[in-house]
Formats: sequence, C-alpha cells, structure tokens
Amino acid sequence: MMRRARLAGAIGIAVAMSAVSGCSQLPFHDDSYKTEIPAALEAADLGITDAWADVRLSGFTETLSIGGTLAAIRQPGGEVSPDVVEQILGVALDNRSLPMSYVDINLRDADDDLLDVEPALETLGASSRGDGSITMDEARKIAEGSGR
Repeated sequence: MMRRARLAGAIGIAVAMSAVSGCSQLPFHDDSYKTEIPAALEAADLGITDAWADVRLSGFTETLSIGGTLAAIRQPGGEVSPDVVEQILGVALDNRSLPMSYVDINLRDADDDLLDVEPALETLGASSRGDGSITMDEARKIAEGSGR
C-alpha cells in the first residue's frame, strides 16, 4: 500500500514539473512575423534598414518588439516623428493577427544611437509602460490612422 502512495506521489510530482516547465515556453504561434515585418518595414520607403521583429516574454505576457535603423538625417534631435511611428505600426500590423499583448519600437540612427520614440507615442495618444511598450490595442488604434 505504501508503495502505491509513493508511486502516485512520484507520478504527481513528475506531471507537475512537466506542466510548470511547459509554462516557461513561449506560447505556440506562427513565427512568420520575424521575416514578414522586417521585409515590409524595409520595403515601405520609411528609411528603415536592418529591420527586425521578435517577441520577448515576461511572465505570461508577450511583447512584440520591432526595430531597425533610421537615417539620422530624417530624425533631427534624436526623436522619431509621430508620423514615422504611426507608419511603422501600420506596416507592422497590416493584415497580421498577432496574439501579443504589447508592442515596442526600438530604432537607432546611422551612428547606432538609440532614438527616442516615447514623445511620438505620447503625441499619438499612447501611454508607454515602464519598459517603453504600449498595449496592442493602442498600437492598432495608431496603425489605423496610418491609412494602410
């Protein structure tokens, strides 16, 4: 009888560990955004090169990260214009159903210096979180204004 209890306990622990380790994985979804979004951003004539898209996981929350390099001439003062941010979100979210909760934009100038995107997001009516991301709902509202 004691052996059955130990065996049942061992099986229970193994199942629990398996479930917990499965929770630490990114949820299953289509990875095509990793190539489609960068290609679309580079083709959109926004002056973006070396574009990329990825997902980061914090707890159970996924954030779509979009980035690339903008020519320094187009971004005087190190801030990105609201129009450019609006178009980036429009291109990135155009006809894509992405299950992420948040999105952030990371842009660098030709000298590889980080450009400030937050003022543009605020101008567009989005409230950046502590990590610089905005909700996917805010991103979709902004993207709708891009005319895409």
